[in-house]
Amino acid sequence: MVNTEEELLKEYYHSLSAEAEEIPEMRLNTAIRNGITRSRRSSMSLRKRYALATAAAVLGLVLLFSFPRASEVLKSQGAAPDQAAIFQSYGPFEKYIPAVMTTNAVSSAIEDGLVQRVTGVTTEQNGFVLTVDGIAADQKGIIVLYSLQNKTDENARVAHIQLTSAVSNPLHTSLGPDNSISPNRITYGYEVRQWESDAGALPDQITFELELGKYKQFTPASADSLQAKLSVAIPLDREQIAKAGETIHVDKTLEIDGQKIKINEVYLAASGIYLDYTCDPLNSKQIFSMYKPGFLAGGSGDYSYLALRAASFTDSGGRLIFANDRSSTQSLQLQINGILALDKQATQLIIDTDKQQIIKAPDHNLQMSVHNTERGSTLVLEYDSQAQSNSIYNTLMLGQKFTDGAGTVHSADKFEFDIPQRTERENAKSIPHMYYRGLGSNKYPQPLTFTIEAYPALIKEKLSIPIR
Repeated sequence: MVNTEEELLKEYYHSLSAEAEEIPEMRLNTAIRNGITRSRRSSMSLRKRYALATAAAVLGLVLLFSFPRASEVLKSQGAAPDQAAIFQSYGPFEKYIPAVMTTNAVSSAIEDGLVQRVTGVTTEQNGFVLTVDGIAADQKGIIVLYSLQNKTDENARVAHIQLTSAVSNPLHTSLGPDNSISPNRITYGYEVRQWESDAGALPDQITFELELGKYKQFTPASADSLQAKLSVAIPLDREQIAKAGETIHVDKTLEIDGQKIKINEVYLAASGIYLDYTCDPLNSKQIFSMYKPGFLAGGSGDYSYLALRAASFTDSGGRLIFANDRSSTQSLQLQINGILALDKQATQLIIDTDKQQIIKAPDHNLQMSVHNTERGSTLVLEYDSQAQSNSIYNTLMLGQKFTDGAGTVHSADKFEFDIPQRTERENAKSIPHMYYRGLGSNKYPQPLTFTIEAYPALIKEKLSIPIR
């Protein structure tokens, strides 16, 4: 466990005070160096290293006044690492340190020289200035370092972020971070995004777009509160992108409860670690996702856990995206704690919404109701999760299409829904999970048939597989 800098300093003071009267000069020097450079996780975040360096500097000053000749000892053997030494590799990106200090993936990319500086990429509108200072692009995604200068007297927030190609094809779209862009200040930020298409189709330049809206805490920015729409063109070196990162062809199979998952390859790059896998078509179960997957990186008893950050799935497999840092250059193994899966014949959910009755479901854990409003009806499904909540894909998801009793297929994409006020069950041991699906205002022939695309049916088994 990594202690806080206050705990380290307190512990170190305690150990020194117990030995202060008997520590000769060489033992004092050894104690100083051990206290500052004790073994820690190789993926220690920039924030922790920053704090540790600060604590070490304070400790050095205290020792100068507490022990005879301590000053000479420090001078002869080398002082504690200072902040300038830690941040020397940041160069022109030093101003981004507060923004990236909690994110090992971005700080490691900067320190390892993977983020390339770009100049002249800036634009201004309505008192807001957007500047892109650096990028790290690879075959799967991109890191963008950018600043926003707010010259107005109002708080703003990033409401929308989009990467587009020259012909306005979306390469990635997302909501902005829920934090304030303060007035009369420059705010530094970063984005780590994945390409939504193959890297071979990338253009020579992309457009980085931001929409800024008025900031209200816990309230998304609306269209009528738009303050600025900023966009800049970022050049891409496609030859360099093709060479970026490292591909490891794994070609190994995991088996859980008779279900086989083939790990095809792992791609390691600045934007993340990408694991591609396929499920054996002869499996008797539909595998929705792995349960609590992660990478264990490092060696010699010093390991880092690289957690899952995002994923995409198909019927035949998927891609898992993990946070990356420099520890991934060492030995690497994949760890999973099971799978979330259902028998293939159990992946249909059949409901009579008129009678508010479930006709077919994977188990008895689902309860349903229909919430009717002037805009239409909303299907409400309530279920208890069988797995732990820290598996981010341990949930219920239905396909976007459903079939009515007459065999007509409908798309739920266009149906809005109202979320009813939630009431908890009496004497409930746990808070149930809720799933909502808009059904529109039409009267459909009953029953309705949905395809289950994810379900919290856990098959728990811990396995690991060496990657490198």
